[in-house]
Amino acid sequence: MTVAKAVGNNLPVSWKDCTEIGRFIKGDSVEKAERKLEKVIEKELHVPYTKYDSDAGHRSGGEAGGYPVKASKEILELLKSAKSNGEDQGLNETAMKVSNVITNQGPQIATPSRHRGRTTKAAHVKIFVSE
Repeated sequence: MTVAKAVGNNLPVSWKDCTEIGRFIKGDSVEKAERKLEKVIEKELHVPYTKYDSDAGHRSGGEAGGYPVKASKEILELLKSAKSNGEDQGLNETAMKVSNVITNQGPQIATPSRHRGRTTKAAHVKIFVSE
């Protein structure tokens, strides 16, 4: 089984949002995952929050969720990159699935002294695609 991957380091998004998006698209075909992320960006489909659901508002259907637009844009770019890498390795474009999404917390960088105590969010994301 051949696996292709794409890695994004120090993405300026919340790693908790990236984790929930990863759970949302894992196991889907690449085309389906791209459509889902595009709907999230347009705020037509919400991402259900399962682990990091405290202070998350509920959506129709009674589950906690949200519209992480910024994180969805970053992960959509990574997904397209992983798809392209898979095509270069000879994977069948129609049979590709998102096999795994790994997210880790990135470094917290303090902003200048004008904004006391504020840090920026960052995430490391790896997306694996296989047939």
